[in-house]
Amino acid sequence: MEVIEIKPSGYCLGVIKAISTAIKVRKENPNASIYVFGLLVHNDDVTKELNAYSIETIDITNIDIIKRLEEFSSNDIVIFTAHGHPQIYEDILSRKNVRFIDTTCSFVKKNIELIEMNKMNRQIIYIGKNNHPETVAALSTSDRVLLYEKGKPFDYSMIKCKDPLVINQTTLSFLELLDIHKEIKEKINGAIIEDEICNATRVRQEKLTHIDDDVDLIIIIGSNKSSNTKKLFEIALQNRKVKDIYMVNSLEEVKKIDLKGHKKVVLASGTSTSINVIKEIRKYLEETK
Repeated sequence: MEVIEIKPSGYCLGVIKAISTAIKVRKENPNASIYVFGLLVHNDDVTKELNAYSIETIDITNIDIIKRLEEFSSNDIVIFTAHGHPQIYEDILSRKNVRFIDTTCSFVKKNIELIEMNKMNRQIIYIGKNNHPETVAALSTSDRVLLYEKGKPFDYSMIKCKDPLVINQTTLSFLELLDIHKEIKEKINGAIIEDEICNATRVRQEKLTHIDDDVDLIIIIGSNKSSNTKKLFEIALQNRKVKDIYMVNSLEEVKKIDLKGHKKVVLASGTSTSINVIKEIRKYLEETK
């Protein structure tokens, strides 16, 4: 079977930096209790890798976050994830003399900086998924940041200025943003659009929309917890010429797919997908007759 792998593939630079930072912290502090507050990246393999270094991942999806932050002691080290976090998290730990490490992705930081620069002069429309860590971080900066959530009506009467800043979660689909930006400009002509999709995410998305006509199978590799992986899958589903499209997280899942009759497959991966998993899957497909 011919395999076309969309590049770049595997971890993006932000993910590589977050993982390497966590491991470095462990090596420099061999006896400390080290915790990742949330999922460092949305990939269970990364969580397992960190566990092997005795770095505990704290799932914050269904807990009292403020209470848990208050429970850390000065003997602990807390690592904040690549997705960003509200400033109050750092304030609590600083007050308790708890050391913390910030691995926030540079694209996410740029969004927060844009909000800080503009929130005094204009309102901000933030396009994102409710309760996603990136969105939580952005909304926490000011009550002048208003959430536009895909698939839900946005109340434009909340916008009291002529030139709101429009920014977005960095892992969204560039295709869905085109439609949302068009709608916003139709409603508010003076809106200032800042399209802040992560470069590694955008390139993969764009290449996935321009695949060869003879491709008969698309496989998206990554965790279903990963927003950018799911966006790749959504984009793939829009290809009307390819009937067989799958999202998998491991070689074992690929082995369950009926590959008979398929001759040309496209592989695309999320930015938190291990290159080793991609290589395993590619090798298996290439050896399939």
